[in-house]
Amino acid sequence: MPYLGGEETVRELRRALSNPHVQADHLRYRNIILKVIRVMSQGVDVAGLFSEMVKACATVDVVQKKLVYVFLCSYASLNPELSLLVINTLRKDCQDPNPMVRSLALRNMTNLRLPSLVEYVEQPLMAGLRDRAACVRRVAVLGWAKLHNLQPHADNIDAAVVNELYSMLRDGDPVVMVNCLRALEEILREEGGVAECDVWGQCEVLRVLQRYRPHSEEELFDILSLLDPSLLSPHVPVMAATLALFLSLCSPGLPAVSLAALERAQGPLLATCGSASQEMKFAALCHVQ
Repeated sequence: MPYLGGEETVRELRRALSNPHVQADHLRYRNIILKVIRVMSQGVDVAGLFSEMVKACATVDVVQKKLVYVFLCSYASLNPELSLLVINTLRKDCQDPNPMVRSLALRNMTNLRLPSLVEYVEQPLMAGLRDRAACVRRVAVLGWAKLHNLQPHADNIDAAVVNELYSMLRDGDPVVMVNCLRALEEILREEGGVAECDVWGQCEVLRVLQRYRPHSEEELFDILSLLDPSLLSPHVPVMAATLALFLSLCSPGLPAVSLAALERAQGPLLATCGSASQEMKFAALCHVQ
């Protein structure tokens, strides 16, 4: 099947997606969906396959759902008329018995970044905060921060949500706890943010987090994204502790990310070598080595 060719390619893909024999073969059906994503990435307008792709979302195959979500969210952002159909599909998946599907649906729902959909996202996010699965709570907490950033000058986060986030600072999952701190800092920024740890308190939290191992690559990159600003912290101990956590999380499977983190921290570390404090010079030189 050609990947280029515009209308003819779309017609062939529609026939394949609608073919009951293809739908009965899960691997073959997933490969057709993958071809749709490939064609879309090559610039072909495949918006005409929207209804077929919505139907393809009704599956227990998490990989297939991920592919369909890529398609749905890409076109929903470009065409607000389709966004309600997408949001209804995602809301349904937020009640799926599989926690991976629930977290995936919540993540994609908040990634739509459409202010007109805020009212439809709030209820699933609130339910996500109370979900029994930690992976869903992690996504839900960050989802409230994303929701706030959609309308940063509006009083769009209810006080009950803020109270719920504060109560989750005692969550048994360390990533949920860290995500809550980050979300509260974003939501309450105009009020001065949350009370932060001092430099050595931050270092201790970062040190303890080195014992944690993410359960998926998506969770790993979520954590790295949260840590990214701390790599440029003006406080050398915080920056060094963040770098140590980066290297711990990325070793041994992500050497390119480790190298990128080292390159970002290289400048501040070298600058610290000119510090008047002998102890600071020693710590910086150890990390440069």
